[in-house]
Amino acid sequence: MRIITGKYRGRKIIPPEGSDEIRPTSDMAREGIFNVLQCYVDGCRFIDLFAGSGAMGIEALSRGASEVLFCDTGRQSMQLLKKNLQGIDGKHEITSRDFRDALRSAKGKWDYIFCDPPYKCDYIADVAAIVKDRGLLEDGGLLIYEHDNDFRPGVPDGFTLEKSRRYGRATVEFYAEKKNVCAITGSFDPFTKGHRYVVEKALSQFDKAVVVVAVNPDKKRLFTLEESVEIARASLKGLDNVKVDICEGMVADYCNDRGIKTIVRGYRNAKDFEYEQAMSAYNFEHGGVVTMLVDAHGETGKISATRIREALREGSLIAEDLCDEAVPVIKEIMKNKSEEEI
Repeated sequence: MRIITGKYRGRKIIPPEGSDEIRPTSDMAREGIFNVLQCYVDGCRFIDLFAGSGAMGIEALSRGASEVLFCDTGRQSMQLLKKNLQGIDGKHEITSRDFRDALRSAKGKWDYIFCDPPYKCDYIADVAAIVKDRGLLEDGGLLIYEHDNDFRPGVPDGFTLEKSRRYGRATVEFYAEKKNVCAITGSFDPFTKGHRYVVEKALSQFDKAVVVVAVNPDKKRLFTLEESVEIARASLKGLDNVKVDICEGMVADYCNDRGIKTIVRGYRNAKDFEYEQAMSAYNFEHGGVVTMLVDAHGETGKISATRIREALREGSLIAEDLCDEAVPVIKEIMKNKSEEEI
């Protein structure tokens, strides 16, 4: 075993003696994991749970990590860690506490928490619960879990699966913590299947979502704000943790007033993407609200609210582009509209 790259490239790591209970992450897996993390290791804080020989944490230090916490309780592991860390610079600490106690006593926020327990043990739910409860992960941080290929863990509560990689016998999964609340903003005139797709994508990353029907002074509405809310609510039936609201001012102000830090928007093509990037920059500069863009160019990419409005004004309905629950609502609203309103 050797350090792959960085300050200590080529340095030998003393491996544990043949025991399935102390099974080091292979060089291939270690290289693959750090390839995923890439340049984000420099300056990071890294926890190496079930550290064993300490190869993962030492690799992080070699690549510029600002601090590494090594955790293990095995006597052999403690001896290995101390030997392998001789001559290694950089801020690091060894704790022989149980991983639960180590996480509960860890100070501050960490960028990466690597969890590689013995393959016979399933501790990811315990680790994730403590990490979430104590808020140990930095924004954008990852909980990295290595396990045997034959084991199929579920995604821990409060987290999303960002990536999964297979390296020989091992599978490594990268979990990000779900964020609290996001806003999906738009004129939603009317709400379509494409909009629902964006909401579903948002809910894979956030605990809750607020669909915000906003005023766009550059567009003449077919449906009033209240009618758009009614259509959106019908379209979102079956989705938990979603509410629909109205914003008649700046969406960045709306979000800041409610403590919402992220807006989620969809784009269908390059023109959409360019527009959304400009809007993202505006909302960040004028309110500090971050925008997450969702690529919706697939099955829903050809759906256009503009085309739906044009068809409705001509007396037809493009039902296939609308959610089933919304179709009767739209028909009833249109039946009661005057020619001037259309």
